[in-house]
Amino acid sequence: MISLTVVAVDEKTLALTGIPPLLAQCLFELPEILRRRETPGIRDRLYQVPRPDDPKAAAEWHEMADPELRHLFASAEETVSRDLTGLHEDHVRFPAAHLPAWMTALNQARLILGEAHRVTDADMERTDLNPATDPKDRALLQIHVLGFLLQRLVEHSQSHA
Repeated sequence: MISLTVVAVDEKTLALTGIPPLLAQCLFELPEILRRRETPGIRDRLYQVPRPDDPKAAAEWHEMADPELRHLFASAEETVSRDLTGLHEDHVRFPAAHLPAWMTALNQARLILGEAHRVTDADMERTDLNPATDPKDRALLQIHVLGFLLQRLVEHSQSHA
């Protein structure tokens, strides 16, 4: 049974407690995953345009949105990486104000892993994973584990809004 919980330590601090070893390993690798965001295929996935059929609109969109997205992604990476320096065996504390950065970083990491390993909808349904020998299976496991944490953070955010 997984006992991962998000708790408010006080008004300004959150704690993730009951972090299982697999999630701790994923969190340890998170900054490295996030640094891959500017890889060409991955970059295209993260900086999608709303109207890819219109080259002029796409160019305008990239000119307007990309700098802000780049800043948002880099800021989330820096914030979460800094927070993760306090990662202990099964818990980590971080400022409650950093919750949006955590959600952004986790979502971004899942997209990066999915694009880097060409994960399909069918792959996401698989249960026969062998992460020890197959890099795609390892990525799938990481996507699911990070998604579980993201779900917990979103639930906490919604219940404390």
